[in-house]
Amino acid sequence: MLIHSQKLSLIAFLTALIVLSLAISCWAQASDDRSGGTCDASGCEVESSYAKFSENADEWVMPNALFESCLEEVSNADLPIVYGNVPSWLDGTLYRVGPGLYELGQRRVNNMVDALSKVHRWSFGKNGEATFTSSFLKSSIYNRTRENNELVAIRHLGQMHPPASTMEKLQIMFYDSLPDNNNIAAWELGKSGVTITAESHVYIDVDFRSLNFQKKYSAKSDNTGMFESEFLSASHFWRHPSSGDSINYKIVIPLDKGILSKNEGPAYHLYRYKENSEGDIDAKFVGRVPIEKGDFRVVHTLGATENYIVLPRFSLYVDFNDPVDIGQNIKFSSTKPVFMDVVSMKDGSRKQFTFDAHESQHIFNSFERYNEKNELEIVVDYPTLDSVDNVPDKNIFELLNIETLTNPEFQYAEHWEAYTQFRIRRFILNMDTGAGHIYDYPQMWSPKNLQVEFPYINDAYRGLPYCYVYLQTWHHDTHNAMGIMKVDMCREKSIGWQEVNKFPVEPVFAARPDGTEEDDGIIMSPVLDSTDNSTSLYIWDAKNLEVLTILSTPITVPFTLHGVWINGV
Repeated sequence: MLIHSQKLSLIAFLTALIVLSLAISCWAQASDDRSGGTCDASGCEVESSYAKFSENADEWVMPNALFESCLEEVSNADLPIVYGNVPSWLDGTLYRVGPGLYELGQRRVNNMVDALSKVHRWSFGKNGEATFTSSFLKSSIYNRTRENNELVAIRHLGQMHPPASTMEKLQIMFYDSLPDNNNIAAWELGKSGVTITAESHVYIDVDFRSLNFQKKYSAKSDNTGMFESEFLSASHFWRHPSSGDSINYKIVIPLDKGILSKNEGPAYHLYRYKENSEGDIDAKFVGRVPIEKGDFRVVHTLGATENYIVLPRFSLYVDFNDPVDIGQNIKFSSTKPVFMDVVSMKDGSRKQFTFDAHESQHIFNSFERYNEKNELEIVVDYPTLDSVDNVPDKNIFELLNIETLTNPEFQYAEHWEAYTQFRIRRFILNMDTGAGHIYDYPQMWSPKNLQVEFPYINDAYRGLPYCYVYLQTWHHDTHNAMGIMKVDMCREKSIGWQEVNKFPVEPVFAARPDGTEEDDGIIMSPVLDSTDNSTSLYIWDAKNLEVLTILSTPITVPFTLHGVWINGV
């Protein structure tokens, strides 16, 4: 009897040991997949602390002023403090860009990406003064609109009313072959001014202080031949972690099919952008990613590490049917796989990783690490659609149509269900084995049907292991309720900020100059109060999202898509 009991005890012990070993193995894999910058080699403790946001539409007044024109321009206006104090160490400028003018004369556009661009500047000095400047981007399209006192016909992603005439289409195709209504993002590319970008290789620099037009240009590439045409680029540059070079691509198309040019077919050409001694921007070639069988993908952002550039090609593609109504050309296919090409900055060599269809636009971060087998892995983090099974077969930029955004009866859960469910995904690319796999993070927020987008991290951690990302949350079916969320990618937890009828946009991080921790700093965003259509700049503590400062802005600031913080400007 004693022997029998001992056998049972031994079996139970061995069974428990096996279960424990499996659990540890699974936990170790998850820890390895999610580990970033501040976790030790054993991984990080998992905590079930998730941000919670409102889903009661009756509490919220629609923020329609976010999606309307604002014609007022302001120069160097003082920003009165409504609450708190500006951090004494804050010295620099927040630049934001987005739509400013939807209609003039008899013509209007109805999509945020098509409205004429407006640039905004919140500046902070060492002695605590805060000023605000807001100015339309003086592009050729804007200047002709003002001269004619009517919005000129442009390439558009939404609808344009009335539609372009045949003569206007010809003018767009030939005279406006390099459109310059850049209204997507801002970047510090050189010292001549802040650079305003769109999905184009044509940039406009505006003065750091006045926002006056400085120059319009395309960075000179060191490898593009006479018989090659440059086309498209990402709206977002990436910063190399040690050199500070800006990273982007251009699509290059040989006009002679390679007879005299250097390349036989279209390709994404990857470049390091640098300012030369004359103040011009040069694009130094790193490598190329061929575009096979005309499979052009929309690449809105890309990543870079110390030694590699990562070009992600998700399942949103371009079908060239209409040279003016661009929205009709951009489509999604659940049968198109995701390609992630990793290109060496040393020699331009390339490895490609393939995944099932996914959709995403904005990268969190990318970095290098070694796994437990001492194999090199490239980690790339994105907020993606949770599932692509129900992506509707229509122009996805209808999501940004202002008639939809300002209609309180429109239900995104009914018409755009796939775009109400997001998931953070980590793409892990093993450079030694050539294998890639995905780690799905839990949905660290509630309600689950939130758009979780517009990420921003501490710029000092771009291309390096990290833990923290700041995002805007958007609950379309709760009268567009918006909030701010901080996600800890290492410990899988999150915190959030939200106040009824306050509508923040993309949060931008500014680091404390003497800070030693990744989240030692502040985040900031313009916030619309939908009860009176006023805009204030909010400053939060980046550690706990406590509101530190509220400054009143003299005009209503419409929805701004992206921004950048530049120190000491």
